[in-house]
Amino acid sequence: PLDPDLVVYSAFSHRGVLGDPAAIHRAARELAPHLRGVWVVRDEECAADPALLPPGTEHVLLGSAACRRVTERAAFLVNNVNWPGTVAKREGSVHVHTHQGTPLKYMGVDLLGRPGARHGLDVPQMLRRADRWDHSLVAGRYAERIWERAYPCHFASARTGSPRNDVLVNSGPEDGRRVRERLGVPDGHTVVLYAPTRREYRRGGLVERLDVARLAADLGEDHTLLVRLHPSLATGPARGLGLSELHRRGVVVDATDEPHVEDLMLASDLLITDYSALMFDYALLDRPILIHADDWGPYAATRGAYFDVTEEAPGHVSRSYRELAWLLASGAWRDEEAARLRAAFRARYCEYEDGRAAERVVRTLFLGEPMPGPEPSGVPGARGVPSGRDLLPSA
Repeated sequence: PLDPDLVVYSAFSHRGVLGDPAAIHRAARELAPHLRGVWVVRDEECAADPALLPPGTEHVLLGSAACRRVTERAAFLVNNVNWPGTVAKREGSVHVHTHQGTPLKYMGVDLLGRPGARHGLDVPQMLRRADRWDHSLVAGRYAERIWERAYPCHFASARTGSPRNDVLVNSGPEDGRRVRERLGVPDGHTVVLYAPTRREYRRGGLVERLDVARLAADLGEDHTLLVRLHPSLATGPARGLGLSELHRRGVVVDATDEPHVEDLMLASDLLITDYSALMFDYALLDRPILIHADDWGPYAATRGAYFDVTEEAPGHVSRSYRELAWLLASGAWRDEEAARLRAAFRARYCEYEDGRAAERVVRTLFLGEPMPGPEPSGVPGARGVPSGRDLLPSA
């Protein structure tokens, strides 16, 4: 029989206590201490890393008999990726899918028309596994619309907000200071977080869009540049940009292996990205964002995108290093227009992010208690879906 008090968690293909599932588990321990939370982790190495599995966290190893027992008996299963095919959907169990972020690039069935982007992905299998979801957590009406289209399955969209982002909404200056101290950032430095995404049109996914050593030099001695590669680029030859050597020399801080990207966001004053979903989360901090979109055309043509980020950007857009350098040197990166763009973007795409998402999941989905839904953000002229040309393929 199912155990009504058992919740099984996993995140990022069993990499540890991370992301939305971790935030939900923390809230459950506080609000529903009778619920037993068990984490599925991929191997002993992961289990031995306190940064990935805090001491005292109950866990099982993927593929073990103990893993099979808890996944078969759990009333609730929470994940930000699909559970493997070995995890069956039992009648009466509740699968909560959190996703990993708000989508810009094509996902699910929309990849069927993008052979380069879906290389190595079995889309029909993805849909079969997604059909186990009972609840899909959404950050706003835009994400709700996209997830329901990309995964036309039998789930209900839960307008909870994103639990992992509660810390961004509720944090104070002291939280960022603690992270800066841990990373060794000198007092008074302006911290710039550079977080590029992967490219499907290049083998290995890595395209060196920026010379980070040059960027660090141009920023000046009173700046610290944090570089965070996409997790899929963290190992092997894709760990390009000469990051290890630049990190060793103190030119940049290679933060790719930092387990909690929320810490890096809290520690930084500015985000420079291209097409990473991190932009949707970072907007909650109301700190400047620069979009470096020098290859937007090839990226959108190969991967596919749900809207034109150069038209609906959360800040100023650069299309060359020269433009990026000017935005930084002139101070335009934090001008009034940047603030206006950021506010409109936040209202459009982050409308349910009120800092109570994890609590809302625990109370409404685990405990069945009533709780008011998040109030949509209100910025004059803001919309729940993009106003620019919709790049979503027609049905």
